[in-house]
Amino acid sequence: MKKLLALTLAILLSIGLYVAVFSVVKRPLTVGGVDAAFQSKTDYANSLPHPKLAIWAGSNGRYSHRCEAFTEVLRVPCVNLSIAVGIGIDFQLLNFEKLLQTGDVLYAPLEYSQYRIERTEMEGGAENITIAHQSAAWLDTLGLRRIVRAWGSFDLPFLVHGSIEMALAGTGFQRRGGNEGTTPQGDQKGHTAADGMAYRDFLAKQGFDTRPLPEHSRAFEVVEGFLDRMRAKGVVVVGGLPTTSDHAKLNDADIARLRALYERHGQHFLVLPNRSQYPLSCFFDTLYHLHEDCQKAHSTRVAEALNQMSVVNDALRARP
Repeated sequence: MKKLLALTLAILLSIGLYVAVFSVVKRPLTVGGVDAAFQSKTDYANSLPHPKLAIWAGSNGRYSHRCEAFTEVLRVPCVNLSIAVGIGIDFQLLNFEKLLQTGDVLYAPLEYSQYRIERTEMEGGAENITIAHQSAAWLDTLGLRRIVRAWGSFDLPFLVHGSIEMALAGTGFQRRGGNEGTTPQGDQKGHTAADGMAYRDFLAKQGFDTRPLPEHSRAFEVVEGFLDRMRAKGVVVVGGLPTTSDHAKLNDADIARLRALYERHGQHFLVLPNRSQYPLSCFFDTLYHLHEDCQKAHSTRVAEALNQMSVVNDALRARP
């Protein structure tokens, strides 16, 4: 009995130490930036009148799309909700869908890789520290299982990386591409073609994942549920293709499947004549990120195409 009590005490002490340590250790240069981005985008979206245009994808949405170009063409306010691929899309949508109201339009050029994500990867993203440190706020929405999973995601590498990031943050170090490099609307800015020259050799060696999209994935389930909820709410969602190099061989069947996905749930899908593909010289540091000049030009093309869609015009012109 004494051994059992001792073992139980040791387990409880270990759990208490684990919780105590990871309640303090943070990753201010990575996850901290995510929290700040969520907050700034939420605050800006809440400040806008309705109807409005919102853009949502991974970092392709942020680097390759510019709200000011959309506003110039569509004559409505715009917010870019895009942050990064490494954040669970279920968590992102729970944060952002409450910002969308009847008559709003959401353009969603999700990266192809986003549609491949299964539950384990989706629930293992950078959002877990936010979920863990704000457990009470998320309990009703996410449930106990997801809260426990978030707490269980911490490990020795997290401790090491967190300690390093906290030390660097204490010296005033700032991460490249952080929130200080975004416009008030939430777009990336200042990623010039000249600065992108440093990545030219790297980009030239990058390949593109040509595997067909899976028949089923957790990501498809999450997107489908979101499309249904937005349709019921009166929000127009237009899916789109992410920006990629014109050397990438896109799968026609995949594009048709994505179109069918959105349309099956009462929403819409936009494919530009160039399928959002551009020369290598248009990209900044990855094959999903256009540099600033091409970002603005692409945004104008997308905005003009949206402006030709009657469902978008009907929504955005129906001002209260």
